[in-house]
Amino acid sequence: MKFIDEKGRLFGKINLIDLLAIVLLLAVVCAVLWKTVGKRASEAANTQSLRASYTVRCEEVPKEICDFAQTQVGEKLLNNAVFLDAEITACKAEPVDAEKPDGLQTLYITIDAAAATANNVYKVASQEIRAGYEYNVKTPLFELAGVICELEVRNG
Repeated sequence: MKFIDEKGRLFGKINLIDLLAIVLLLAVVCAVLWKTVGKRASEAANTQSLRASYTVRCEEVPKEICDFAQTQVGEKLLNNAVFLDAEITACKAEPVDAEKPDGLQTLYITIDAAAATANNVYKVASQEIRAGYEYNVKTPLFELAGVICELEVRNG
């Protein structure tokens, strides 16, 4: 039995051009899988589970919102409509300027959360956490933007 017959088919069954196309298609599929699955596997291997306590400073917040935010101690945070392993542990307000009666206050929200680190970046869900970084505090009932002013990370 010949490997290639007079019509150019391998073992008389498959055309060499078709075989080459199938091998090329398999190589492309394998390369795509390697890039996507391999990247996720390496990220998972480089991720550590940690706990983070951090304080978010929200400036020039109306007094009414500060009063409401202080009732949210113990509430879990949200990200993309999903509850996180993160909750508000403390909330305090200080007047921005005692001489101005405009009622604006600086709000300090302390959060305890499960964090992860990958490539030297700490994250709570999809938000990076580091001192001086903007952070959105979001619960089912309110959302405020602020800046992280204190951060403590410890092993999980």
